[in-house]
Amino acid sequence: MFAADDVDSLESENKLSEITTVPLPGQTAYMEQGLSFGMGFGVYDPLDECDCMGAWQVQIEYFYSDWVSAGADVRFFGGDLDRDAMVMYQRYRVNLRFHKPSDKFDLFVEPFMGLENTSISAFRKQVKGEKTSKDKDERYWWDESDGEEIADSLGIDESDDCQRLFTLDGFSIGLGVGGGYNLTRYLSLTAGAHVEYNFSKAVLLNVVPGVAFNLREVWPWAKRTLRSTWISFEIGAIKTFNNDIDGWSNSFFLGIQFGA
Repeated sequence: MFAADDVDSLESENKLSEITTVPLPGQTAYMEQGLSFGMGFGVYDPLDECDCMGAWQVQIEYFYSDWVSAGADVRFFGGDLDRDAMVMYQRYRVNLRFHKPSDKFDLFVEPFMGLENTSISAFRKQVKGEKTSKDKDERYWWDESDGEEIADSLGIDESDDCQRLFTLDGFSIGLGVGGGYNLTRYLSLTAGAHVEYNFSKAVLLNVVPGVAFNLREVWPWAKRTLRSTWISFEIGAIKTFNNDIDGWSNSFFLGIQFGA
């Protein structure tokens, strides 16, 4: 009986050791099946005249088959935007991905929906110990408001590009493409591009190249237990249109992914 259990365990470990995965943008990976969990920490650099802020993100993705997966991710930015304002930005997104895999690479296309929430004046007042008006600081995507009204409700100076970057409160929809390529057993490249429309009447373009290291190949426990384990570094370039903002914003994320 014990011998049979040992054989089954050995066969399971051998199957896991033979799995080839491909890292993808956003701390996830193509695995054919299973559940992927990733998290990243980094810095968001809005514009040259703005201060950098801390950032973190978490992503979960489930593979229904070898060609379709669905996931959700959460992203937070927070800190001093400039000398006048502090910001807490939250983004929640769900996506459906369609994959075209091969032995060394995976390509995907994904429609997605997102919900953004920004707090500028409310967060600044909370730091000072002042009370805030819920009606003034919270807005919803179904409210029919243009960018100027949203900016006013958030206490944003319309002449300040730094603060106007965060008028993207509410609902958004978009389309993304991307993929990953395994250069060797240990090193891979990733890239992604997303175009989305926010109901504050802004259009965003986000381009994210990256590099990933296959930690599972050098970690015996992960090779026996997990389907994938990748460490990644990504640089994002973000451009906002229809908002009278010049320049590109940048993000830098160091992350890790686990697949089971």
